[in-house]
This record gives sequence, C-alpha cells and structure tokens, in this order.
Amino acid sequence: MARAGIPMQITPIDQDNNLFFVADVFPQSLVDQIISTDWLTLPWQRQEGQESWPRRRIDNAALPWNSEWDDCCRELWLAIGNAIGFEVLGYQSSSMYGYGTAWWLDEPGFTCAMHTDGEMPGAVQMTWIGNANLGTSFYQYKNSNSLRHQFVVSPNTGYIMINRLQPEGYRKLQWHAMLNPVPADQYRISSYSWITTI
Repeated sequence: MARAGIPMQITPIDQDNNLFFVADVFPQSLVDQIISTDWLTLPWQRQEGQESWPRRRIDNAALPWNSEWDDCCRELWLAIGNAIGFEVLGYQSSSMYGYGTAWWLDEPGFTCAMHTDGEMPGAVQMTWIGNANLGTSFYQYKNSNSLRHQFVVSPNTGYIMINRLQPEGYRKLQWHAMLNPVPADQYRISSYSWITTI
C-alpha cells in the first residue's frame, strides 16, 4: 500500500540521534478513521505494569481498522529505519513480548511521572486526540528544569525514541514525562509501537 500526499517527516531532536520528531506517518484515510473512532465505548483493560494508572489499554481486536494499521506499520518500518539511520526489525502485529502497538486512552487526571524506559529497545509513540499541552516532555537529566524537547499532541505526530547501547557500552538515559494532567472532561489517545534496532 503506497502512501499518497505529504511524505513522512522524521527529524532528529538534537545531535544525540536517539530521539526524533515524526509527522505525517500514516495516510489521511487511516488518520480519519482513528480520529472518528468512538473510543469511550471500546473494550479495554489496564496496561500490564500500570494497573494503578488512569489509563485504558484498548482491545486492538475491537478497532475496525486495526488490520489496516498493522499493514501500514509493516510497510513503514523499513522506511523509518532508513530515516533514523538504524536497521530495525520488521513490525510484528502481536502485542505480546514487546511487539505491535498498544492503544492508550488516558483518562481525566492522568499524568506520567519522570522516568526512563530502561533497556527497552525503542518506541514510536503517536498522538491522536487531546489538548496540545498533553504531549510528552523529554529532559536532559532527572530534573524538570532540564527540558530537552516538548512534544505537542496533534493527530499523526509523535516521536521515535531509540535506546541503543553506545560504543562505550553505556546507554544514554532518556528521561521523559507527561506532567500536565488530562482535564476532567477530556481524554488523550496515543499509540505506542515497539521498535527494535539491529
């Protein structure tokens, strides 16, 4: 399935070459379906390891366009790897064992404290619905005064984070957070897809 229209944009945030702004990744026909989904009626469960968070992990099988999403991801993963300068494993639709995509509905009051993702190889997080100021913030250190980059929530935009070992054998810590709470009468929708460099 070839993409038409605006080409995918992938831009490194800085010289570290491990965090990238992405936009216009998915075709508009799929974006329209994602935006028009009746998210609050879909079956869900709490994300494993985040059971106390006000976050719903949506059942992918309930998404009528899920097969189209998986097909797009399989097609795009090679292009994403080329754009960020790393060979990546192909996309696998299974969301077990660190593959596939998790669809998250963050409920009113949701925040995410500053953290790193440890040794998780990498991720593509796209935002779809929510206030612009509910994007993820990245920091130079574990200090909210050391802002590295503030992402905004806008449909079909997000980031790629790569947690690759440096040649010296260490992994740069990528501190990030979402400190602005989701407002009382709103929610935030994002997709979180695992990505692994070779």
